[in-house]
Amino acid sequence: MKLHKQKSINRRDFLQLGVTVATGITLPQLLTACGDGVDNSINVKGLTQTFVQPQVLRSVNGLLDVALTVSYLNTAIGTSDPAVTQNVSLRAYGISGKQAVISGPTLVVRPGDRLRINLNNALPPNPRPKITNPEYLGYPNNTNMHTHGLHVYPGIIRPGLYGDYVVDGVGQGVAPGESRQYQYDIPLSHPAGPFWYHPHLHGSTALQVASFMSGAIIVRGDIDDKPEMAEAKELIFLFQAPYYASSGQSNFGVETGKLENFSQVANNPSTGSPVLINGVRRPRIVMQSGEVQRWLFINTQIFNPLSLSLDGHTLRRYTIDGWPRELYQNFAPGTGLKLAASARSSVIIQADVPGTYYLRTLSVNVSSNGVVPEDILAEIVVVGPSNPMPIPAEPFVVPPFLAPITDAEFAAKGGLKRNIVFRAISNALLNPALPPNLAKLSPITAAPASNLLSPGSELREWVYDTDATSVMNTVYSVGSASTVALRSPAVPTATTNPDQYLPYQSSRSITQTVPLNSVEEWTVYNMNSVGHPFHIHVNPMYVIKINGAPVTPFWCDTLTLPIGGTPSQPTSITFRSRFIDFKGPYVMHCHMLAHEDLGMMQGVTVT
Repeated sequence: MKLHKQKSINRRDFLQLGVTVATGITLPQLLTACGDGVDNSINVKGLTQTFVQPQVLRSVNGLLDVALTVSYLNTAIGTSDPAVTQNVSLRAYGISGKQAVISGPTLVVRPGDRLRINLNNALPPNPRPKITNPEYLGYPNNTNMHTHGLHVYPGIIRPGLYGDYVVDGVGQGVAPGESRQYQYDIPLSHPAGPFWYHPHLHGSTALQVASFMSGAIIVRGDIDDKPEMAEAKELIFLFQAPYYASSGQSNFGVETGKLENFSQVANNPSTGSPVLINGVRRPRIVMQSGEVQRWLFINTQIFNPLSLSLDGHTLRRYTIDGWPRELYQNFAPGTGLKLAASARSSVIIQADVPGTYYLRTLSVNVSSNGVVPEDILAEIVVVGPSNPMPIPAEPFVVPPFLAPITDAEFAAKGGLKRNIVFRAISNALLNPALPPNLAKLSPITAAPASNLLSPGSELREWVYDTDATSVMNTVYSVGSASTVALRSPAVPTATTNPDQYLPYQSSRSITQTVPLNSVEEWTVYNMNSVGHPFHIHVNPMYVIKINGAPVTPFWCDTLTLPIGGTPSQPTSITFRSRFIDFKGPYVMHCHMLAHEDLGMMQGVTVT
C-alpha cells in the first residue's frame, strides 16, 4: 500500500484555510453547501479538499418537516478514469421542488422527534411496458419511501398518512404527478447512529437506488454528546455506484448516460460501477496530524459490498449499522471493515504523520466465483504540525433497547424458532406454452420441478428473461418457513428443504405472522454461492451464530449470508429479535436489489 510523504504545512496555514475551491475542481450541484460545521472547500497552498457533504436538515423543537421531489438530474460524474467524466440523466431527490441533487439531504433527528417527509413524484409517466416482462416491473417511475434501519411504525397511520410502509401492490406507490405524506415518530428509546432513506417499491427499487435516490438519516443521542465526540469533525460517506448506459458495453437499447431498462441493473458484473462518495469520485480529505474525526459510512450500492481500509491508520468502529457498541472494534491497515450493500458503520479516525494516504476498498468475495477488485475510494492528505486530539474513550453507553437477548428472555417471550431459506433456482421451470424468448428454460435436474416450484398461471411473473442477462432462467425465491418450538429437538429435520420456494410477487408468497412483544430466534439459510445481504425492517437482529457456530453476539439490521451454500449444505446466520412497539406489515429480503425486485423477499406482519 502506498504512503507518500510531503512537505508539512504549518499550523498558521492550516488555521487560515480558504473557502474557495481551486480552479479546475468541479463539485456536484448543491453539494458545496456546508453542513454540521464541515467546510467542503478547504484550500491550502493549492491543496484542495474535494470531499463534499450533502445539505444537512435538522429537527427543530422536536420536528423535521421536509418536502422531497423526485425528478431527473442531468449532471456529470466521475468515472473509473480520474481524467474522464460522464454526462448522466438519472432519477434523484430535490428539496421542496428545487433542483434534484446527486445525494439527497442528510436528515438529522433525535429520539422523541417527529420526521415528516412529503414525497412528490415529478418523474414522467411510465413508459409502455414490454409485453414479455413481468407486470410488476412495468412501473419504473412509481416510487415510495423507506427509512432503512429505523425502528418506526411500518403501517398506514390513517388515510393519507404513511409510516414506513413499503408493501404497496403492483402499480401502486406514488405515481408520477402524485404525492404522499410520510410520518416517522422516533421512539425515545431509539439508539443513535447512521441510517438512510431510499425508495422501496417492489419492481422499481434497484433501478431507482442505482440512480441517485438515497440520502442519510442520522439519529443523534448520548454518544454524540460526549465532549470528545462533539469536538471531532463528522464526515458522512454516502458510497454510491450509479448505473447508466456507457460506451463499450451492452446497454440494452438505452441512450448513453441513462438508466431505463431493468436489464441494466439485472446484469450485475462483480466489477460494478465506479464508486462515488457523496457524488464525487476519489475525493480528497485534508486533516491535521493528530486530528480526530468521526466517519459515518453508508453503502448505498445496489449489489457490491465494500471492504474498507485506510493506509497507515486504524479504523475504530463504534456502531454496526446504526447500533452502538460498548467497545471499539479495531481494523488495522489491510484488514477490511466489510459493509454489505446497504450496511453502515461509524468509525473514529486519528490522523497520523503528515503524508498522503488512501481509503481503499480491498478485494472482497461477492460469491464463490466473483471478486470485487480493490479500488481507491478517497485520498487523505495529513498536514502538520501535529496537534493531537483525544480519542473518545470506551466503553460507550449502550441503550437498554440493545440489551442482550438471553435464553431466559427468549423462553419467557414465546421461544419460537423459524427457518427461512434464500434460494435462487436456475433452470427451474419448463412450460411448452412459454413465448419464444423464454424457451431456453429447462427443468431442474436436482429434483422434480413440482417439488420445488409450482408457478401455474404466474409463470410470467416469476422469471425475467427479456434480455440475455446474468439473472435469466432463474427464480429468486424465499423458502416456505418451518417453525419449531423451543421444546423441539435442537436440530429440527426438514427445515432447510422446504416443499416450496416462492418469489414475493407470487399470490401464494409466505408471510411470517409474529405476535407483538414476542422474542423469536430465526435461522436464515443460504443455498447459493452468492453472499446475499439479508436485511429485515423495523426491528434489528441480535446475531448469535454464523454457520451454526456461536459468535460474540452483536446487533445489526443487515448482514451478508455466508457464501458457498448449496441445497445439501446451506450456509446460515442465526439471530434473535424483539418484535416490540409496532404492529403492522413489513418485509425481509436480499439487499442485492435486483434480487429483491425479482422476488427474493418475504413479508412479516406483527399482530
